[in-house]
Amino acid sequence: MKKKRITITEIDGSNNVCTIIINNVRFHKNYFIIVKEIISEFLNDEDVFFGFYRTDCMNLSSEQQRILNKVIPTFFHNNGEIQRLNEYLTVARTKFNKLNKSIIPSVFDYYLETIIFNPKVDWVIFKDCYNRYFEHRFENYILSHYAELLLFYFDSGDISICFDSHIYAKEIIRRKITEILNNQ
Repeated sequence: MKKKRITITEIDGSNNVCTIIINNVRFHKNYFIIVKEIISEFLNDEDVFFGFYRTDCMNLSSEQQRILNKVIPTFFHNNGEIQRLNEYLTVARTKFNKLNKSIIPSVFDYYLETIIFNPKVDWVIFKDCYNRYFEHRFENYILSHYAELLLFYFDSGDISICFDSHIYAKEIIRRKITEILNNQ
């Protein structure tokens, strides 16, 4: 099987929203380390909101899936809150610390899509917005001022960092990503 190469793609969207995609990061041998470093670099340890779309578990064995069926809800119940909105959508919130960031790569493997960000809105507003998941995409969280920067992981193995370019310089974000990847 041919090894998937990690590449970086930049997209300059409308209204000063930029997205930098780290393609195929899931297939790197140090995936778990890379994700923890990205989380630590781009999210602070204050409130963090998550939006999950569908469980997937494509990159997990049935045993890993069985374990995470219990571990993920327990983690959020013990460290914040998790709420299932419907059969496909779930939201959660927590405060990070050095120890609990280590679960995030497994969370990414468990769900088909995950958004994660430090919110600029309250929990009720976010839940209402996320409950209308199909009406918008992750860029809307930046445009609606729900966040200044968010991470979006999707099942293809890619992580997107979407941000307001009035607040974050694209070159600095790209340099930090490159440094994280080069250290692996």
